[in-house]
Amino acid sequence: MRRLFPLLALFLLAGCGGASSSSTSSPPTITEPTSTSSNPAATADVFPAKNAERATVVLYHGWTDIEPDDYLPWIEHLNSEGVAVIFPRYQRSVVSSPAEMLVDAETATRDGLDKAPPVGPVIAVGYSLGGGYSVVYGANAAAWNVPAPAAIYAIFPAKPPVVPEPFGTVPPKTPVTMLVGDRDAVVGDSGATALATAIEPHTATIRTLSSTSEIAFEHLSPKRTDSAAQRAFWLPLDRLIDRLTGP
Repeated sequence: MRRLFPLLALFLLAGCGGASSSSTSSPPTITEPTSTSSNPAATADVFPAKNAERATVVLYHGWTDIEPDDYLPWIEHLNSEGVAVIFPRYQRSVVSSPAEMLVDAETATRDGLDKAPPVGPVIAVGYSLGGGYSVVYGANAAAWNVPAPAAIYAIFPAKPPVVPEPFGTVPPKTPVTMLVGDRDAVVGDSGATALATAIEPHTATIRTLSSTSEIAFEHLSPKRTDSAAQRAFWLPLDRLIDRLTGP
């Protein structure tokens, strides 16, 4: 069932970003980012591929996830698979305004792609509010003067409260996949539905994940790093990258 929460309530819920989910994995050995800045709202961290680079993921964090800590296990996995990761810092603090975050999402995306010109396809990926920005990026790459993503993968997305007007256009051949959790009480399917409407007539694929005894698909479950979460969230991206880069 669609859950329509007031956006302010969405932002006040820690589940949209700041709180971490428990994990059974050991701490990752992560490649240090090649660039950081004291102004996190206008720059991006770049985590280079450990092997020959075959793709680049632009990874948009959830609301209040200003540091990449919760995403390091996934970043480490992608790096080990020859995928560079750009982590745009679109949010200065919890009091950043929606208008500021939109401007900073553009600036930080451009900063990361300028610092690390991609080799192979670019995939826009995001979680929660970042899922919304991954779609915004895909629809506005030309206006932002950055390489267009070859695919968009948004996990439990929320539509940003301020978006470009008009929204922009996703290229016809760019697949858009959005995941929805059946027990997500923060955004439910409302964000995915709103984003799918915003990019019409482009067609988005919305997949609802059904909870099992191994994992309940609540809003924070994408931050888990156990095998069940990796199968649900990491594996689809791995397969997408494989399809885009070939054997």
